[in-house]
Amino acid sequence: MHPWVAILGFLLLLPYGVTSYRQVIGVVGQSVTLPCFYEGKVTSICWGRGKCSWIDCRNTVISTDGYKVTEQKNERYKFKGDIGKRDVSLTIENAVLSDSGLYCCRIKKWLFNDEENIIKLTIKSGELVFLLTLIACCEFL
Repeated sequence: MHPWVAILGFLLLLPYGVTSYRQVIGVVGQSVTLPCFYEGKVTSICWGRGKCSWIDCRNTVISTDGYKVTEQKNERYKFKGDIGKRDVSLTIENAVLSDSGLYCCRIKKWLFNDEENIIKLTIKSGELVFLLTLIACCEFL
């Protein structure tokens, strides 16, 4: 077998590997922040719903050129950190259950070298969170 055939086969299998996501839990009606930071030269980033695609964000909800917001799907999506200091964490205000799902923070680098951070967001109702807190509290009594 030629070496290039083995390499190509390996590259085709990469997207199907086991993937783990950072988990963030939020509460209905409150703000929730999905962390994303980078180092190096100021660059553009985008946040999208779902897994990262090969070349860009899918279903972009907010993006920046590294200095200011360039696209914003909804006023609930905000950059509350200092974009110029490479804090491009996404804050979703007034969270709703349908905000749950995967989010991709894509940091633009050079050709096919973008950084991707995938976060799984789960939004829970306030009553459920209160009940779980109450149960956890009372276990120690």
